[in-house]
Amino acid sequence: MSAFGTLFREMRQGKRLSQMDFALECEVSSKHISFLETGRSKPSKGMVLHLAQMLQADLAGTNRLLSAAGYSQVYSDQDLNAPGMAMIKEALEHLLQGHLPYPAVVFDHEYYLVMANQAMQELMVKMVELGAQFPARPNFLLSLLDDQGMKPFVGDWENIACHMLQRVYHEHLAGPFRDQPNRLLEQALTLPGVPQNWKSHVVEHLDYPAIPFTLNLGDQQLRIFSTIATIGTPLDVTAQNLRIEHFFPMDEYSKAFWRG
Repeated sequence: MSAFGTLFREMRQGKRLSQMDFALECEVSSKHISFLETGRSKPSKGMVLHLAQMLQADLAGTNRLLSAAGYSQVYSDQDLNAPGMAMIKEALEHLLQGHLPYPAVVFDHEYYLVMANQAMQELMVKMVELGAQFPARPNFLLSLLDDQGMKPFVGDWENIACHMLQRVYHEHLAGPFRDQPNRLLEQALTLPGVPQNWKSHVVEHLDYPAIPFTLNLGDQQLRIFSTIATIGTPLDVTAQNLRIEHFFPMDEYSKAFWRG
């Protein structure tokens, strides 16, 4: 079996599609799908792109299929500081600064912090002053679950922790490699104190339009919720993987904390 055939089969099976079902969706014969997977047929570059589209593969997945088939990748994967990403970085900075005085961050698909506005930086400094420890490049999921991270400051921690673990779990299931190990989730579940019932936990506050959570900073209690946005119509792997999270206060006291 060829490298392309192995990867293609994994992605098809990850979507829980039989060869027949997928062939019908692609409007090709199931025999041709079988030949592609076994390596008896070599796909054209156009066919690889068509298959990737029908698999709903992300840009990185499409690039991997192209490389496995022996073709050059079509989507760039640039560092955010690269000249070609200047307009994306400028847009992100505009979003972060425009949200002041409230916190906002940019993180990647594995929840590693990429950018943060001044309000979020000051919030993290406050947590450090109260005993938190953050690595040079914090991971928001792992920090939320870490006794030395954000965990001691989250008032309804178990509810939020279960929500985040469920999110990471379902995001992986919705991806093209759902049958592959979810390494971020595996790492998260090794941290002490993670709720054993995280997968079946029913998130509370269903009477709210968004999940609220509380931050306890010494004698200050802040109630907030967040929204997450993405880059529209991305043509770069890095750009597609970025998430912009804006935090909003839920009461007048919390508004006054940041406005002050």
